[in-house]
Amino acid sequence: MSATVVVATVPGHSNLLRSDYLIRHVAEHWRPLGVEFELTTSPRVSPPGDIGWQHLDTTRVAEDYQELIARYAVAINRGPSDVHKRSTATHLVARDDPWHGPVIVKTDLNYGGRTEDWAHRWRPLRHPLVHAFRDRLPARLTGRMAPDEYPIYSSKALVPSWVWRDRRFVVQRFLTEQSDGLYGIRRWFFFGDREFAYLAYSPAPIVSGDNHSRWEQLGDPPPGLRARRAELGLDYGKIDYAEVENELVVYDVSPTISADGPPGSSPQRQMIAELVPGLGGFLEHVEERSAGAGSPSSPL
Repeated sequence: MSATVVVATVPGHSNLLRSDYLIRHVAEHWRPLGVEFELTTSPRVSPPGDIGWQHLDTTRVAEDYQELIARYAVAINRGPSDVHKRSTATHLVARDDPWHGPVIVKTDLNYGGRTEDWAHRWRPLRHPLVHAFRDRLPARLTGRMAPDEYPIYSSKALVPSWVWRDRRFVVQRFLTEQSDGLYGIRRWFFFGDREFAYLAYSPAPIVSGDNHSRWEQLGDPPPGLRARRAELGLDYGKIDYAEVENELVVYDVSPTISADGPPGSSPQRQMIAELVPGLGGFLEHVEERSAGAGSPSSPL
């Protein structure tokens, strides 16, 4: 079918459709089928199109970007405006909570506080050297931490006192799945009615998307996780979680997806194959509206 998808992103992601994000694979799959992709990096520029796609990769979506997406009758991720950990993660710990087990300190913003780096409208602030300089400064000053180096403490009593006073950080119970001396994380990716989930293990206590020593594909996510996605209004994104002693532990929610795993790896190939067709449900909504029988809601 013939359709145009307008992708709204931040000024520093003008190469988004040539990047390591999954959306590049979506575009490569659907372009030969007649779907055009138009990028806008400013909320003041709203190209004509059939679908608006919010793809900012920021923890918070500014109001002007929300207004931009609202101009399109069919939208991808019209709903989520804020996915900071204080509102999405579970098992957070306050200073006076009766929890005596291990804890982990994280930034309230996604990806160690770095997700907003490319959103600055003044270009010099987006320069990689500026980011590298900020990364060398103390976390207490910048509110940033390397995501794979979030500090883990055997007790919350060991957490520095300034962390408890700084709203840029959260403290979470360190609850993780373990197997044969490895640490596990579950990741659930979704795009419309398509989804892909896996459990990955690593010798490192913080498991990232490219340090798997082994992994296995999962079936349906827990009902509570599906309900959480609906509450957030996420059409596209991922949720990192674990199941520890029959409890659902949510680590992180993101409205954007990287093509997970090393390039060409099995999990990456399977993720792309499973998720890329998810755009089809939104294109069907465009066709329905063109025929006068659609609604502005997005398929979940």
